[in-house]
Amino acid sequence: MHEEDIFCDTLSSMHVRTLRTPEMEAKYQEMKDSGIMNNSCRLCDEDVTMTFTHWRLIPNRFPYDQVFEPHDMLIPIRHTADINEEERLELEEIKKSYINHHYRYIMEATHSTKSIPQHYHLHLVEIKKEEI
Repeated sequence: MHEEDIFCDTLSSMHVRTLRTPEMEAKYQEMKDSGIMNNSCRLCDEDVTMTFTHWRLIPNRFPYDQVFEPHDMLIPIRHTADINEEERLELEEIKKSYINHHYRYIMEATHSTKSIPQHYHLHLVEIKKEEI
């Protein structure tokens, strides 16, 4: 068993707070339990909203919907856990030219808490407006 698997099993057995609504968290856990993430990269298979030279913008099918809307993800086109210099340089440009105009925050999990550590990804979010 890999260190990530042990960590995820430990988290599953704990009562960990989530940024997802209970309905979205249940949907996410159902997808994880189905084993689909063991057979392919869910990020590589996701519909693309926008394509850059080295990056793709995709919707997050399991957003942190308690507090964020929208919640998209930026992933390198190349399936990789770490980005190279070309990808890093383009990411800086994308931040300036696109992300800063459409999102408030960029979130990156630590490696030990990423649900898909084998494919680098950033969460692009805007805080949900309070419903009155």
